[in-house]
Amino acid sequence: MKTFFSKLQQNSYEIMRILSFLVALVIVVWASPRERMFKYEFRTGKPWNHKDLYAPFDFSIYKTQAELTKEKNDVIKNVHPYFQFKNDLTNKGREDLINNFKLQWPLMEKHLEKKYRERDSVRYLNKLIKVYNQIEKGIVRLNPVIEGKESSYQINLIKDNKVHQINLSQLYTIQEADHYAIAQLRKLHSPDSMMLFKLINQSLVQNVIYNPNKTELVIKEVLSKISPTTGLVQKGELIISHGELVTAKKFQILNSLKKEYEQELGSTNAWKLVFGGSTILIFLLFFIQYMFLRVFVRSVFDELRNLHLLLITQVALLVISFWVFTNYPSWSYIVPYSLLPVIVAAFLERRGALVVYLITLMILGFYAPNSFEFFYTQFASGFVAVLAVGQLSKRWHLVRTSILVFLTYMVVYFSMLLIQDASLTNISTRFVLMLAGSSFLILLGFPFIFIYEKIFGLITQLTLLELSNTNNPLLRDLAEKAPGTFQHSMQVANLASEVLYAIGGDALLARTGALYHDIGKMEHPMYFVENQPPGFNPHDELSYEESAKIIIGHVIKGIEMARKARLPEQIIDFIRTHHGTRRVEYFYRLERKQNPGLEVAETEFRYHGPVPFSRETAVVMMADSVEAASRSIVNPTEQKINDLVELIISSMLESNQFSNAPITFKDITKAKKVLKKKLLHIHHVRIAYPD
Repeated sequence: MKTFFSKLQQNSYEIMRILSFLVALVIVVWASPRERMFKYEFRTGKPWNHKDLYAPFDFSIYKTQAELTKEKNDVIKNVHPYFQFKNDLTNKGREDLINNFKLQWPLMEKHLEKKYRERDSVRYLNKLIKVYNQIEKGIVRLNPVIEGKESSYQINLIKDNKVHQINLSQLYTIQEADHYAIAQLRKLHSPDSMMLFKLINQSLVQNVIYNPNKTELVIKEVLSKISPTTGLVQKGELIISHGELVTAKKFQILNSLKKEYEQELGSTNAWKLVFGGSTILIFLLFFIQYMFLRVFVRSVFDELRNLHLLLITQVALLVISFWVFTNYPSWSYIVPYSLLPVIVAAFLERRGALVVYLITLMILGFYAPNSFEFFYTQFASGFVAVLAVGQLSKRWHLVRTSILVFLTYMVVYFSMLLIQDASLTNISTRFVLMLAGSSFLILLGFPFIFIYEKIFGLITQLTLLELSNTNNPLLRDLAEKAPGTFQHSMQVANLASEVLYAIGGDALLARTGALYHDIGKMEHPMYFVENQPPGFNPHDELSYEESAKIIIGHVIKGIEMARKARLPEQIIDFIRTHHGTRRVEYFYRLERKQNPGLEVAETEFRYHGPVPFSRETAVVMMADSVEAASRSIVNPTEQKINDLVELIISSMLESNQFSNAPITFKDITKAKKVLKKKLLHIHHVRIAYPD
């Protein structure tokens, strides 16, 4: 049992990697469409390159989208809109008219003789009610559904729970109602006609109102009766022969067969077989990806966070794409597929990004509409994206990538049109806009990269460029509080980047790490020789052990400052490792000299480490030591600098400072040559040429 658990512990990282791939596999299989795949590829205007195809079962021929749209539009045009007659509004208006007349009549009867007052009151009121009743048979409230329609246009009027089909000419508009009322009241030949018109005008209401719910309900009912199919193909009927041209009609029949074939799973056993086949295919591709990363891209495979970043991005793209394929297949090209290789290339490496993207497209190709065109288009754009984005050292690179991806889309699209139609007359504006949208969405890389940096603790070239800016607050503090250390850090950064350009590695990472490696010296700047004025050394007042403690403490203090400033861990690694586990040799020797014969506690004079564990941290250690030591050379010469570099780096090798770093003796030899050459230039030493 103990042996089992010890083996589990020893292989924990390998188990985590396998589990990560298995989780990704399960999610992708779960999200993948459940339809069967049609095994034939075909295009309009191209010959049928497969064997003679007979109908495997009875199936209906589906109408094209254009046919369905036209039929639906024709049906909708023939549906007359529904309007509701509002009795309550009509009755309320009539009551208001009578009440208003009773209030206004005392003003109108002043000029009438007493014998006419009662007679005219009845006559006027009856006339008003008669005109009102005539008008209020229907005053229509204007609505966009009847705007611009002729007077003969028919509508359905719902009145007293019955539907009456009438023409618009049988209804009044509010303006027509006013004109009719004035004309009728003028027939009274009374000076009170305008007063009566005002009364009736105030009481008129628009009582015929559009009923959208009823209209939509009828439209849905009519549309539901439209058949999506036209015609039938019987089992065993020849659909198309080998070499026969795929005409528009044949294409419609083949597309109908494909649709039926992919949607009809048949029995439960058939569903299980489809699901099993899909699982095996996806598993095989994930296994190929696993082996490729394991053998060829160890930098991704060995780091779990790198592997998780890759798998999360890949699985997210697959799940989103499957959802679009299933629910909105006509929008398949709006998904920014090239974003996957862009993100992977920005954080990890371009070779791995291309292979992972290729495997992702192969999985998507099982389910994508027009799989060959889809695969070719997306692979070409993704390849261009990886080449264009480079190391993503400038924000412009992502914008440039977006533009180049769009241009690639256009080239592929136009080429496909020429192959299929032999012309460019059928360019789809909608499809071009969809490709433009997909290209534009690549700019989502900016927020995604920022989020990934925070989640996975990774770092990109953009972040390194920002951190290497000497106007960064931490570097500005270093320049003000410890100017000598700042100049030393600048020189170390230049030396380290030059070495890494020569031996290979991330020169920008080393340069940025070198700029921050000594920030801990800001705590006690005067205790470091590069910041001391002539004739003053605070170490003269301390014991050698105390001095060593202060010198060693700048590493710990630097780590604290870096964490407080929220520097990435990759930069903090340079602070931790730039002295490794070496001794503070100067004070150690003075302590031994002062106490001959006594045992000196070496641990009090030794840095806490760790030793460098990358090419970049190893190079910064070399550059830091040789640059600092070279400042103490009196009258530097080529020989003195050569001896100094050899001595310092040899002592590092002897103390196993590079035992954990992936750096070879060949790299170290080349690094020494670069350091010697750069130090000669820094100290303005002329190279001694042979006689």
